[in-house]
Amino acid sequence: MATIPKKTQQTRDRNSEVLARAKATIAGGDNSTMRVLSYHLPLIADRGEGARVWDIEGREYIDLNMAYGPLLFGHRPEKILDAVSFQIHKSGSQLGFPTEISIRTAEKLKALFPMMELVRFSSTGTEAVASATRLARAHTGRSKIIAFEGHYHGWSDAVFHRYHAPLDQLPADRMGPALPGTIGMNGAPHDLITVEWNDAELLERCLAQHRGQVAAVIMEPIAGNSGVLEAQPGFLAEAKRLAHEDGALLIFDEVITGLRVAAGGAQQLYGVTPDITIVSKALGGGFPVAAFGASAEIMSHIAAARMFHGGVYSGNAAVMAAAEAMLDEITEHGEQIYGHLHAQADRLAAGLGEIMTRHNVPHVMQHVGPMLSLFLTTGRREPLTTYREVRQHADFEKYIEFQHALQRAGVYFHPNLFEPMYLSTAHTADDLDEVFERVEDACRCLWPR
Repeated sequence: MATIPKKTQQTRDRNSEVLARAKATIAGGDNSTMRVLSYHLPLIADRGEGARVWDIEGREYIDLNMAYGPLLFGHRPEKILDAVSFQIHKSGSQLGFPTEISIRTAEKLKALFPMMELVRFSSTGTEAVASATRLARAHTGRSKIIAFEGHYHGWSDAVFHRYHAPLDQLPADRMGPALPGTIGMNGAPHDLITVEWNDAELLERCLAQHRGQVAAVIMEPIAGNSGVLEAQPGFLAEAKRLAHEDGALLIFDEVITGLRVAAGGAQQLYGVTPDITIVSKALGGGFPVAAFGASAEIMSHIAAARMFHGGVYSGNAAVMAAAEAMLDEITEHGEQIYGHLHAQADRLAAGLGEIMTRHNVPHVMQHVGPMLSLFLTTGRREPLTTYREVRQHADFEKYIEFQHALQRAGVYFHPNLFEPMYLSTAHTADDLDEVFERVEDACRCLWPR
C-alpha cells in the first residue's frame, strides 16, 4: 500500500473525529446506512462543485459517485439552482395547493415518457415504488408481485427483500418467496416472489406456478443495485409478453436509469415500454423528487380517489422547479448531453479496463452509458449477467482495498462494488486523465508486477 500523504492522514483523522461526534446524535453517524458502512474510510463532505467534492479538511476528490446517481449535471448546476432560487423567492417553496409548475413539469415528463399518460409526484423512489405496486394490485385485483434477485425497489414493506443475500440463502431452484430485507418487518414482504434475473424461461415457470395470482412483474430494466447488469437481448420484451399473457402488469423501476442512460430512460434505449414507470434520482438533479405514471386507465384508480396517494411534500414547488429545469435542459440539449455522457463513459470504461489488463488484475468492466461497474474478480473475465454470478465471481475485499487506495489519492467511488460509478456532464477529459493516472498508481502499489 502506498504511503498516505501527511495531508491525507490529517484529513482522515478530522473526518473520523467528526463522524464520532455524529454518532452521538445520529444513529450510526448518518441518515443512510450506505454512507457509513463499517468498511468506509470516513469522509465528511463540505461542498461540491462540478465533478468534484471537498471534505471538511479541504481535501479534493474527483467524484465518480455523483450522490448515487442524481447529479446528471454535476454538483451545483447553475440553471437548476437558479430555477429553485427563483421559485422560492418569487412564489414560495411549499404552498399547500395545486400549482401550475407541477402541471408543467408533469407535461414535460410525459413528453419524454409517453406511456405515462397520467403522473403523480412523490418525494422519494421508495414512496413512488410503494404506490406503483399498490396501484398494480388495485388494477388487477391480484396480490402477488414478482421481483428479481439483486434488484432494489426501496425499503417499503411491500418490496424490501434481502437483495444482497449470500448465495447459500437463495432458493436452490432460483426462485421462491422473498427474504425480508431487514428485521422488524413482521413477515413482510408479503406475496413477493424473487426470481433470478435475465432468464425468461424461469420467469415463465414462475408465472405458471402462480397462474392468475400475479399483479405485476417489477424490475430495474438495467440492474443497477448489483453493479451494472444489462438485460440480455430480448429479455425485456419477453418479460412483457409473459406478464401480459398472464394478465399481469410490467413495472419498470427507472429510479436510476430514468433520464440517465437516455432522455426517456431504459425504455427508450431498448424500445420496450412497461405498464407503470417510476423515475427519480436524475429527475431532481440533486433535489428529492420521484414520479410514477401509467395509462389513464390504470391511473384512474388514483384519479377517482379509489386508491389513496398523498404526501405533504409530494410535488412541492421547490423540487418541481428543479425537475422542470432538468427536463427543459434535457429536452433542449438532449443530443449533446447524452452524446457527451456516453462518449466519456466509453472512454472511462476502456481506460480502466486497459489499466487492469496491463496489470494482470482479473476484472470485468461493464457499463451502459454513464452507469459503470468495475468488477474485480477471482478470475472470471466474461460478462456478469446475474446477481448470483456477481456474488460467485466478484472479489469484494480486493475492491474495498482498491477503493481505499483511490480515495486516499483523491478519487471517490463507493467501496461496495454493487454500487455503480456515475458520470455527469461536468466530467471532462482532463478529469478522466487524472483518474487514469491515480488508478495506475494504485495498481502499481497494490499489485506490483
